[in-house]
Amino acid sequence: MGEYNSNQPEFYYGIGKDGIVKEGIFERFPELIPAIGDHYWREDSAHKNMLLVGESNYFNDNDVPHSDFKNAEAWYKSTEAKLIPEYRRKDVSNWIGYETFNKVFNIMDKVLSSSVIEHETGLQEAAFYNYFLRPAYNNGNSKGFIPQSIDREISGTALVDIIRKICPSLIIFLSKKAYTEFSQFLRRNNLVYEGIIIEHVSHPASIWWNRDGGIHGKVKFEDLLRKYWINK
Repeated sequence: MGEYNSNQPEFYYGIGKDGIVKEGIFERFPELIPAIGDHYWREDSAHKNMLLVGESNYFNDNDVPHSDFKNAEAWYKSTEAKLIPEYRRKDVSNWIGYETFNKVFNIMDKVLSSSVIEHETGLQEAAFYNYFLRPAYNNGNSKGFIPQSIDREISGTALVDIIRKICPSLIIFLSKKAYTEFSQFLRRNNLVYEGIIIEHVSHPASIWWNRDGGIHGKVKFEDLLRKYWINK
């Protein structure tokens, strides 16, 4: 990664500073910085810089006494708010390694292998980031994230500056909801990216990942990798 030190919170300090999150978004939430694989920047240019964007983390009733995640205003603004508990810090890290996203990484491995590109497994060939900075509430029945206006503003601001810092050539949202929200943020702020391919697939945990032969999810993701990610 050369001169980049993009897996340290300090690399992202200053994003959103003096806005809604006065101290800066990642000064407040250093646990939520992107995960940048060792080969995100390929010296041999075998593939492009790809950023994968998920949706959100999930907290449940066990976390309610230890975190103010259900209160959006407090989550982003209050100096007294309880944020990410110590016991949850590993869970919210974007260095994900659980079954849902292993579906994604396995497809990446398949595409790299079939293209005869030497590579490491998992996330080491790309970057990953969850779009919403406030965890969704998993109440045992549903866990879909319903963003408020403050979530929309802060999430959009954070990702715009992350893109500026890590310079992806390809962004694939692994969530239609996150993709739609970011697209609307760009329109509201008259922002247009030229030279960056931005696509989306269904969330790998949703029924749409495999539905209709995977044309919305797994098959579409593989096709996008072959079309836009691989340089060979």
